Amino acid sequence: MYSRELKVCQSAAREAGAMIKKEFFSHRDQKITFKKHDERVTATDKKSETIILRHLKKNFPDYDVLSEESGLTNNTSVDYEWIIDPLDGTTNFTIHDPVFCVALALLYKRRPVLSVIYIPLLEEMYWAIRGQGAYRNNRRLRVSPAVEMKKSIITYCHGSGPANTKKAFSLYTHFHNINHHTRHFGSTSIELAMLAAGHTQAHLVTGAHLWDLVPGVMLVREAGGLVTDWQNKPWQIKVKTILAANPKMHQKCLNELKKIRLA
Repeated sequence: MYSRELKVCQSAAREAGAMIKKEFFSHRDQKITFKKHDERVTATDKKSETIILRHLKKNFPDYDVLSEESGLTNNTSVDYEWIIDPLDGTTNFTIHDPVFCVALALLYKRRPVLSVIYIPLLEEMYWAIRGQGAYRNNRRLRVSPAVEMKKSIITYCHGSGPANTKKAFSLYTHFHNINHHTRHFGSTSIELAMLAAGHTQAHLVTGAHLWDLVPGVMLVREAGGLVTDWQNKPWQIKVKTILAANPKMHQKCLNELKKIRLA
């Protein structure tokens, strides 16, 4: 099930990724404009979106679409909705930092059923279909079995605005003192893909957008990880905070979150 959607998604991501990679190595200065909350956008974001939408609309014209750049497009579907981030890590891209990707997901009745994250500079295709596992290219992924905080690497990210920034500083300050490393890479999709692949042990998010979260959340779940809000309620698409981790680290991180003043 969803094999056709997966094939189209992967083709769209590869074509968009190839264009982004070419733009990245052209070393041309990108004209940067700013959206609400000073979020960056470039012509490359919009070119990537155009490529992806062409693939999706040609093959699934009835499906609704929610994209970071153009917002929500309501078609005739009452069940299916694409979630698109055509360039996750735009700020990184604009400063010639290679940590960025193309991220897509499909919702069925508001529940994630498929996700694709493509990292063009590494030519790595992460993908998952609900109930069928998570993969990088064709290799099955599993979250890390690590159980010790002192030997773990935790990543975090945050949405716009001073409240989310303040929470992120609190997260970093607390976890940096108790684990091996605490990192912020500037691409939520990649950070969740790293967790699904077992490279890191937990990821914390506050205030991110839906397109930042859905593709990576599904990867983590299909790789055996847990994804909840910070109160340990199962993550749903309206929730703005995320704790994603392998099962044993998840409980340890929950215990630590209770110690942090996040108001």
